[in-house]
Amino acid sequence: MNGLALRTYLQHRGNVGSTQQSVSAATPVTDEAQPTTKVGADSTSGTDSSDNSPTPTTTTDTTSDSTNLFLTLFVAEIENQDPTNPTDPTEYISQLGTMALVTMGEAEYVAMNTNAILMSNLQVMALGKMVGEKIMVQTTNVTVGDGDIEGRITLSDSCSTATLHFTDTAGNDYPVSLDLSTESADGQVSFDINPADYGIPPGDYEISVVTDTGEEKVPVEIAGQVDDVRIPLDGSTPMLEISGVGEVPFTAISQFGLPSTDGGDTPVSHFI
Repeated sequence: MNGLALRTYLQHRGNVGSTQQSVSAATPVTDEAQPTTKVGADSTSGTDSSDNSPTPTTTTDTTSDSTNLFLTLFVAEIENQDPTNPTDPTEYISQLGTMALVTMGEAEYVAMNTNAILMSNLQVMALGKMVGEKIMVQTTNVTVGDGDIEGRITLSDSCSTATLHFTDTAGNDYPVSLDLSTESADGQVSFDINPADYGIPPGDYEISVVTDTGEEKVPVEIAGQVDDVRIPLDGSTPMLEISGVGEVPFTAISQFGLPSTDGGDTPVSHFI
């Protein structure tokens, strides 16, 4: 019976973990379930977002059952050992030590999982307050409308010319030369473009930068207002609907507020 308590304990924990994963994977999604929760002007007043909040799960009861099982078998193992050939006491100590390490690891996992859920909830609440605010996002797509397009690029190499290219789905390309005299010490070049001045019709475009040094993948940031926030129910990255850009993950945010002409940043509160 040497090590029976520990082996049973570890097997029980493994079976419980596998069962929990199987149940989670097999949980059906009903047709009535809404794919997302949206915060913003397009949100419907009849939707109760509180019903869509993820509910954290813990393994406290399962861990307690496994620990009780181990202790029961451990005591039985000691009581039923062969008196003529008793088990080395160090083996019992080793089992207790291993069980303690496993239990501590599970407790840390539960704590980390709980903290992650709390951080996610705080993040969602913060994102909801962003509706109506102006931000900058890094993107390769832009929607041309009636207004100007504000943004900036960041150059890694020193160059003499840099051109923005607006390419539509049909492959039509509209180049816009940038004024590099405004380039900052860290390579940032701001721009404010009226698409009509360059004959760019309204529509969706892919935006890219070409320099005379051949620098590839120059990052482009576009300014826009947050129209709404979409929270996927599957727990994936929240999405922001940005005017003039479209839908982007919140991780694409590069700045809160917009750069001012004096070199500082215009605070977000200025736009609320």
